[in-house]
Amino acid sequence: MKFLKSNLTKIIIASLIFPIVMVILALLIRNQKVDELWQIISDVLVFVVAFLLNQKYLKQKMFWFNSRNLGTQLYTALPAIIIIFMLNSAVLGVSDFKVKLRIVVLCLLVGLAEEYIFRGILVSLFLKLLHNNAFGAVIGSSIMFGLIHLMNLKSLPIGYVSGQVIFAAAVGLLFGTIYVKTRNLSIVILLHAFRDMFPMFSDKLVAESAQMKFSIDSLYVIGVLFLIALFISYRQLKDFQVSKQDEVWSISER
Repeated sequence: MKFLKSNLTKIIIASLIFPIVMVILALLIRNQKVDELWQIISDVLVFVVAFLLNQKYLKQKMFWFNSRNLGTQLYTALPAIIIIFMLNSAVLGVSDFKVKLRIVVLCLLVGLAEEYIFRGILVSLFLKLLHNNAFGAVIGSSIMFGLIHLMNLKSLPIGYVSGQVIFAAAVGLLFGTIYVKTRNLSIVILLHAFRDMFPMFSDKLVAESAQMKFSIDSLYVIGVLFLIALFISYRQLKDFQVSKQDEVWSISER
């Protein structure tokens, strides 16, 4: 069917992988305690479903690793690295900060599943939909990444979830830009994992975050972060031209 071959249809389907798998799992385990093991299982299932769907239907080329010009790649990722370091730096001074292997594994799997879908698959699909407009593709994939956090409305107030949506979209802008310019999914998977894991190394911070309430001031701060990320993405992509040749990207500066 022509409808199913549409890039817009594929974008919608790919964006729904994560919430659909999460809803199905929630129904299956509604009478059980959700612990880190179940979180690991859910992230593995999301990745497996996305991988198989991409192999059989979506068919988007994945750039897992790029060993060329690693110095240039790190320079491209530098703004995101600085922002993540600033966000995580306060955690290092917490008294009960302790690196935990299970948290590292969990966050790597979260990064793998989410970056595979929202950068690996969706950026590629948006590039096709928008005729290789890199900035537009990054914005599109980032919006979809932010919107999946609306799932949290079932347990969190709308104000708090609004902050999560905007923050996720901001992070998506940074990660999407890195992926487009470096063709290296491994970098954004690691950055995603580092952003998630450091606050989870402190049981005290995890407990405090569970009790955190919505603040309009925090929403303003997140909004500023989004604008900064948008500016960084625009500056890094405005001189880039993305073309598709023989099923691979060819990325070059004008």
